[in-house]
Amino acid sequence: MFRIKRTFNDELETAYAKQFKRYGATPEGSYWLSKTRQNLRFEIMIQEVIKLHGNLDLYIGDIGCGYGALAEYIAKMHYSKWMRYCGYDISKQLIDFCHETYDYSWAEFVISSKPLSPVDICMLSGTFNLAVTKNALEWENHIFNNLTKCWIYTKKTLIFNLQTSEISHISDGSIFYANKIKVLNRCKALFGSSFIVEHEKLPCDTTFIIPKNNMG
Repeated sequence: MFRIKRTFNDELETAYAKQFKRYGATPEGSYWLSKTRQNLRFEIMIQEVIKLHGNLDLYIGDIGCGYGALAEYIAKMHYSKWMRYCGYDISKQLIDFCHETYDYSWAEFVISSKPLSPVDICMLSGTFNLAVTKNALEWENHIFNNLTKCWIYTKKTLIFNLQTSEISHISDGSIFYANKIKVLNRCKALFGSSFIVEHEKLPCDTTFIIPKNNMG
């Protein structure tokens, strides 16, 4: 399993490097359709954090941070008043870009596929959309392998989103679509209490929220 995951990460790093070179620090540069949709996903996640934990002093781990869009959004919306942030990505090119671009006292950026120290909230927005296999079950297993590693370092809540459809599949454009009920049940079996959030402006998009039982 580890050998397969490392191969996936190598392929993902290459794919994202090419996309970033072509489109730069834009939503398209990270396989997003638009900034509006990207920011709406961020807002959904952050609002769920606020519902669960209020405006507490929270440490956010952003897995698959790309060119730092979530950090930029946090700064723009002034959430940094009560958040600390660490962005993680497997791409050295993207992490180097973040270091060169952002000088936030409350943020840092690290090369990794998972948190390297405990975080209150572990967020993965769009991290698993691009698949580097045509086997949907294999990609789903890859997702849960990564989520399990993130869960170890999550103190309060794990949040991620996926494109969803009635039947799990990988599109011709290599985008993974999950069966949300299957994923939700698997989350409950592995991690415990879990729920989903959907938004009318984001059809075929589901956010999964997994609070830890000892949250407080």
